Amino acid sequence: MKAYQTLLFLVSVLLILVGLCFVFPENISIGGLTLRYPTLEQALRKSNGDKESVEEKLRKAEEELKMQFVRDSILRDSLDRVFAELHADSLNYVDSLNAYQKMLLNGSVKISFPNNDISKIFPFFRMLEQCAKGKDLVRILHYGDSQIEADRISSYIREQLQQKFGGYGPGMAPAIQPIPSMSVSQFASDSLPRFIADGTMRQKLSHNRYGVLAQMALLDGKVTLNYSARNWKKTQPRTKKFSQVRLLVGKTSDDFSAKLVVDGLQDSLQYIYDPSEEVSVLKWQLDTTISKFKLVLSGKAELYGVAIDGRSGVAVDNVPLRGSSGTFFHRISPTLLSRSMDALNVRMILLEFGGNATPYVNSDESVSDYKQMIARQIRYLKSHYPKAQILLIGPADMSMKIDGELQTYPFLEEIVNAMEEAALENDAYFWNMYQVMGGRNSMVKWVEHQPAWAASDYIHFTESGANKIASFFVQSFMNYYEYYQFLKRNKKWSGVE
Repeated sequence: MKAYQTLLFLVSVLLILVGLCFVFPENISIGGLTLRYPTLEQALRKSNGDKESVEEKLRKAEEELKMQFVRDSILRDSLDRVFAELHADSLNYVDSLNAYQKMLLNGSVKISFPNNDISKIFPFFRMLEQCAKGKDLVRILHYGDSQIEADRISSYIREQLQQKFGGYGPGMAPAIQPIPSMSVSQFASDSLPRFIADGTMRQKLSHNRYGVLAQMALLDGKVTLNYSARNWKKTQPRTKKFSQVRLLVGKTSDDFSAKLVVDGLQDSLQYIYDPSEEVSVLKWQLDTTISKFKLVLSGKAELYGVAIDGRSGVAVDNVPLRGSSGTFFHRISPTLLSRSMDALNVRMILLEFGGNATPYVNSDESVSDYKQMIARQIRYLKSHYPKAQILLIGPADMSMKIDGELQTYPFLEEIVNAMEEAALENDAYFWNMYQVMGGRNSMVKWVEHQPAWAASDYIHFTESGANKIASFFVQSFMNYYEYYQFLKRNKKWSGVE
């Protein structure tokens, strides 16, 4: 057969196959056997080279972040001089403003804001600048599911923000923590009953006094709580020291006491003379930094958590709830929640959920139901503690076998879109982790990456993968701070102080 005849034959076969995509049913049943014939869309999707597309998306995301994430102070000074020259008139200012907004509003690593109003986050940036001057301690609460267990993701975010704006310590820790953390080692001298807002029926209370960590331990007698900073290679440096300890308790008995024991430095006993029905805070401020301590508690009390921080700067709390879909906040006492957050000066709440809902969402109706549940939680938090800004983080890509091939869960993209709508419709922000990873079927590529960025369950990040996704988030966040600083440098036109 001649070359042109071979070519004509191959083209004819291809056209016949394309035609069959339109006329053949997707499923053909013959007795007990079901044959599957791909649609044209499915056939083309598999031929597009997912690996290349995911890697290309990640490369572009990294390039976007590099455009504005400038840490070196010398480079920043140079940037100021360049802007001074470029912005000799308002026209050049508008050109630069448009370049910033194009990236911040349309980039693949963007944070989405209601009505694209980036200025909503500016008050939080002003608070961070006060932290950097040593004038305040601002707290970020990071709630999530098992994806953030062991202080993964949170620890990287904490370290980067503390390096930039000051602060030390691992943040809030519960009285009892059954899941080891890479940042804090802790153990109790005796067992305590522990209750969780999003746990099983056996773990739930008959009331709603769970505390800001969505859990509570019940003291009746005496116990010693031991806390010490980990000294592992993967432990972030600024987590390893702290100078302020606060204990959050409620419903204390008249004889309740708490003693802080620091080897060779301090042995301080405190009582609660005017106990609160909701929450009381005992505080120890140290003249030096420490890396471990004991709390000797006696009497009766509900134990909501221990805040382990510096005196100023940024505190980031890791609050993992295994198996949670993020729909539990309405089960926490609103008064207890608001008073605790106020005492801790919480100014931002990160909500990282969606993964545990994904396997059970199998219709447009169930997508809508989950959207309404998430929206309810955002409204609950905002109504009872309006001082905090809320940033919702969507789930990572997750893979399951479909027709023998690992693919993204069928309704995951719809869940992500619904969560974004729930956030923006309720005056919260949204960060699309699924999109940042590379979108559809990106989890497979994260598992195949060397070193692996995700585990073989095709759901959870590895330690290096957690740091990778956290670095994307931090750099994205800092791009918006750089934009805020740009507007301040050009307040003549921007009006931003």
